[in-house]
Parts: sequence; C-alpha cells; structure tokens
Amino acid sequence: MLQTISTFFWRIAGLKTFLSALVLYLFFGGYVMPTGLKTMQEMAGKPVEVLDLQFYYTEADAKAILSEYGPELLKRAAVFEVIADSLYPIVYTFLFIIMLAWLYKSVAVYRPVVAHIHLLPFVVMLADYCENTGIVRMLLTYPDFGATLPGITTVFTMLKWSVLGLEGVLIVFGLWLLFYFRVVKNK
Repeated sequence: MLQTISTFFWRIAGLKTFLSALVLYLFFGGYVMPTGLKTMQEMAGKPVEVLDLQFYYTEADAKAILSEYGPELLKRAAVFEVIADSLYPIVYTFLFIIMLAWLYKSVAVYRPVVAHIHLLPFVVMLADYCENTGIVRMLLTYPDFGATLPGITTVFTMLKWSVLGLEGVLIVFGLWLLFYFRVVKNK
C-alpha cells in the first residue's frame, strides 16, 4: 500500500499539480486561517495566542493562553479547530508531498535512496490531527483539564513543528541537488 501511495504521488507531481496545491494552500494559509485568528482576536477584544502556533507549552501555559478567550470564544475556537483546522492539514500535506516528490523525482539519480521521502508530510498531518484533538478537548474542558492533556498534546505539537522543519530542510536540500545536477554537473 505504501508503494502504491508513493507511486501515485511520484506520478502526479509536476508543475500543474504544484500550482494547484499552492493556490489552495495560499487560500487557506493566507485567508481562512488568518481570518479565523482575526475573528478570535475581535471576539476577545485583544490579541490572543493560539496553542497550534506554539512549539511547546505546559498546563500553566495552556491555561494562561485559554484564560484570555472567554466562554464564547472557547466554543467558537473549538468549532474553528474542528472545521478549518481539519481541512488545513490536508491542504498543506498535499502541497509538501507534491513539492518533495517533484523535487526528488527531478534528481532521479537519488530516487532509490529517497523513494518514500515525499510521504514525510503524512507524519506532520497525523501529528497535527492528534494535536488538534487535544486542543479541542482543552478548549471544551477549560479550566478543568489537568497536566496530562496538555502534556500529551504538546508532544504532538513539537513533533509537528520538528518534522515540518525537517521538511523545509529536505526542500532546500532538494533544490540544491537540482541545481547541482542541472547546472554544476552539466558544465
């Protein structure tokens, strides 16, 4: 099954798919998610932080952030988390899979070594969904959650951001390989 999924993305990775994924990502990352944050800040009457954008937090940190929300915003944030932040991971996962597959199939000499590297974004998506589940639970049970829920949720948050950082490194490395094989080695 992994091979089938991997082959599918190798096959569709290209300029048209990348541009389509990029447009969808820009819509979510540039409009939907910022609009949700803006709405949250308007409801709170002040700038508020969101747990999704933290790298690490403790129970005290989570409660301090959520204490700024108020009862109505806690409910609205949970709904936003369930709806928009359930779709956003699919969008950015697709974009990063296409980027990695397109880059690494362009340097096909390394394909056996990186045969499934483009599937790494699925790890981020899974971690993000686990994180979102914990965050929704915290939003709905605030202030009555203990240290365990934020402790587990922050592990998924750190995993999400760490693997996302690794993806960034792999994209830069893939661009370097592409440049090396297309420009430097062809001289």
